[in-house]
Amino acid sequence: MKSILNKYITGFTLIELVIVMAVLAILASVAMPLARMSVKKGKELELRQNLRIMRQAIDKYKENYDKHLYKKEEEVDRSGYPKTLEELVEKKVLRRIPIDPFTGKTDWITASYTDDPESSFSDEKDVFDIRSASNGTAMDGTKYSEW
Repeated sequence: MKSILNKYITGFTLIELVIVMAVLAILASVAMPLARMSVKKGKELELRQNLRIMRQAIDKYKENYDKHLYKKEEEVDRSGYPKTLEELVEKKVLRRIPIDPFTGKTDWITASYTDDPESSFSDEKDVFDIRSASNGTAMDGTKYSEW
């Protein structure tokens, strides 16, 4: 009789397996949105850092320009800011242009020193400021292109 009881005691019943699967499904459904939020938060932090690095590089370029490190005799009407983002790399202020984590490219929107601050269009005479080219919305409700 003991061997017959041992045969039925070992292993899981169908109801136990269903309950375990239901608990795992609930845990997975809770974890997925949290994982997506953490990925988005990481990209937002990377975007903020890249914007800070680029803006500091633009300021460093202007500072070096004002110290007459880049000036040439034929450049009379320059504001002192780089003409393009690539000029920051050429003058070794940046090693490379950072990638926008939301677009996956180096397609930053630039603003010129002479631009109207309220306008979204640039005359592209120089690079006074940059913004993200992403049309996405941040977790705080602001647009990435407004950062």
